Amino acid sequence: MEARYFYFTLHSASNLVDVRKLGEMKVYAKVSIAGKSKCTEVDAVNKTNPEWNSTLCFIVPKKDIKQGDVPVHIDLFCQRSLSHDKKDSNQNQNTSFGTLKFSYKLGEKILVAVLDSSSSPPSSSSSQDFARKIGIASIGVGLLNAMATALN
Repeated sequence: MEARYFYFTLHSASNLVDVRKLGEMKVYAKVSIAGKSKCTEVDAVNKTNPEWNSTLCFIVPKKDIKQGDVPVHIDLFCQRSLSHDKKDSNQNQNTSFGTLKFSYKLGEKILVAVLDSSSSPPSSSSSQDFARKIGIASIGVGLLNAMATALN
């Protein structure tokens, strides 16, 4: 399958609404692209004006790239110690709840091996070959994921 690297950098947010009643805001972002999600580190220092300067690398299938555009979904969360993290959202969509600064770059094209899980393995005489091919493909996917992570 043909795909491309997609580098998404979250720089900072400013003037976020403080969703905490007690304690201080410790904000992180969750970015979702092509069905995959990644998070920034928590900024425990800057409260309602977090800074991450974090680049997240995704592998986006060609089918998810529409005329050079890649749909991106970003959620901001306030980390909490005693319960689930709280999503920093505003129920009234007409009211601003802060500013988010980000940048992105659509990277080079790559080929990604895709295994068809719906197909059954061949007869017993060639099942060892089939198992070896599956193992090789898994190693290749693991190497690609390691390379993508290393580029962060």
